[in-house]
Amino acid sequence: MDNPYQPFEVLTFIAAPALLTNASSLLVLSTSNRFARAVDRARQLEREGQTGPDLDRAQWRAHMLSWALITFYLAVSVFALGTFIELLGAGLASIGRTAIAPEITALGVAASTIGMLAIAVGAALLSTEVVSAYAGLREEARRLGGPP
Repeated sequence: MDNPYQPFEVLTFIAAPALLTNASSLLVLSTSNRFARAVDRARQLEREGQTGPDLDRAQWRAHMLSWALITFYLAVSVFALGTFIELLGAGLASIGRTAIAPEITALGVAASTIGMLAIAVGAALLSTEVVSAYAGLREEARRLGGPP
């Protein structure tokens, strides 16, 4: 029985989720750093005995960043799963088990779709957090007598 997949098609199926896994990992790393800084800021404000909008904003930012991290971890997981699924499909196709290949390909595409949605949600959360951080900086500068 002929193999319906050409070698370069298989590499394409495997490479896309693998590259997206790497991109998601970089988002996890940078978001983790931002999360740590937001937590440090909230702790600093609490140590100083501050309450009110500054502390609320710092806590809210940490909360948004924690949800962004969760979505990026989900993306890493499903992209890694998608890579494995496509490898499994390629392996099965190479030994002549082509009847199940469309189902396996569909599972790989589903995993990648979930990963892309997770990245989109995480990016939206990061964008919201950035806007909040900028608003906080402007407010602090205004209080300190700087430009609004």
